Amino acid sequence: MNLIKKTLFWVFVLIMLSGSFYFLDQQAEDNQRITEASLKLLPYSIGEITEFWINDKSAGQKIKLVRGSDGWDMTQPLTVKGDDEAIERILINIVKARKDATLFTQPSSDKLQELGLAPPDVEMGISAGAESITLLFGEKGPTHNVSYIMFKGRPEVYRVHSDVKKEAAQSVYALRDKNILDIEPVKLRRLEVERKGVARVVIEHHRGKWNMLEPKIGRASMEKVLESLYEINNSQIKDFINEPSSDLASYGLVAPDLIVTIYEDKKELPEVLYIGAKDRKRRGYFAKTNQAENLFVIEETLVNSIIVNMGKWLE
Repeated sequence: MNLIKKTLFWVFVLIMLSGSFYFLDQQAEDNQRITEASLKLLPYSIGEITEFWINDKSAGQKIKLVRGSDGWDMTQPLTVKGDDEAIERILINIVKARKDATLFTQPSSDKLQELGLAPPDVEMGISAGAESITLLFGEKGPTHNVSYIMFKGRPEVYRVHSDVKKEAAQSVYALRDKNILDIEPVKLRRLEVERKGVARVVIEHHRGKWNMLEPKIGRASMEKVLESLYEINNSQIKDFINEPSSDLASYGLVAPDLIVTIYEDKKELPEVLYIGAKDRKRRGYFAKTNQAENLFVIEETLVNSIIVNMGKWLE
């Protein structure tokens, strides 16, 4: 009987100890979560952010972007589609940023001026539903790996990694959509390529059959045609010229040297790329599309590839 009592006693002790350890572990995990939450720069997730703006006084520009039903739209200084991938990457880096330390809780105006926060050269406003905050970015620290930051309307000054300010101080080019054409190569219905002094090339795709209609009639190479289309689809605008321009002659776009026209299934209007004169300074070509009025520069390698591959689409 004594043996049974002793066994039950130690079982009870073990249960109590296990419960205590579980409670302590749970409390430690809760404390860790509270600590992690306090170190986060922003209280939002990426999906909660509905709009943001950047005011870079040193660059003399203010940019505003709003999340739409099909991605991000830039509304200032231009009304254009945003670069969804670039914007999400920037927001991820800012949302995941941590406050290394609280440097000052009640800094003087002289101290704020010394830290580059009175006035700040970069400001970033972020809205998540009905809530909004504004981040003020100061100078880099002595080691150049950190910079100073504070929230507008709050006295505290925090230290963050200098990359946070770098992510916030983005250009219009970095944040706007840089796709040349909005195409899905596998949905190609008809491809036309016209080049000055060369016979037009026409490819048709119907029910899995790829045929060349001009300048020769024959079977087209699906693999090589798709390779060219994907190259166009994956290429990005190298630089933007202006918004918009009526001086097409100086860019060689009154009578373009090269015109690529792409018809797709379930799309009434084609996507057309007009390629004009060479931009030797940027090592590219001036171009425009039928989807917008602005002019831009595309890579020289892309134009050369289209010209070379025109003769390789026939099997």
